[in-house]
Amino acid sequence: MSSRRLMVALAAAIPMTFSAVAHAEVKIAYVNFQKALGELDEAKAARARLESLKDQKQKDLDKAQDGLKHDQETFQKKAEDLQKRIIDLQQNFEKGRQELAQKEGDEFGPILQKMRNVVAAIAQKEGFTMVFEVNGIAYAPDSLDLTNQLIRTYNEQNKVKTTSATPAAATTPAKKK
Repeated sequence: MSSRRLMVALAAAIPMTFSAVAHAEVKIAYVNFQKALGELDEAKAARARLESLKDQKQKDLDKAQDGLKHDQETFQKKAEDLQKRIIDLQQNFEKGRQELAQKEGDEFGPILQKMRNVVAAIAQKEGFTMVFEVNGIAYAPDSLDLTNQLIRTYNEQNKVKTTSATPAAATTPAKKK
């Protein structure tokens, strides 16, 4: 039941109740506060102040939202740039690793071939049936180690021109891989 109907019903019932209790005249009325708040000058002024405050708050929110949107776009661009740089770095690393592996093969391949030839010559001269590379051997006496003889013979057969930048490199034997 609406509040207006309730008021009308009460207005009709109350006079009968009061006339039975006291023979005085009872007057009843109702008021619409919503309508009054819509038409009162003071209420209109209050509504205008609230509307102004709401507009200012909305402007502040819009400004903050625009700033956030700008920051999000900037972050997105930076994230995309960072991702691209990471991919570029990974590609450059892999390319560099491949180039280094190729260069290592180019540099050490001929040296290893010459070493095999020297080992074969030593093995034939000394009468060895087989010569193993040390990494595949669990035990062998030092007397069977031909490494020092390989180094001496190799260096005698393959003289390296020394330069002022790398004198130690020419006289220091290369480490085994």
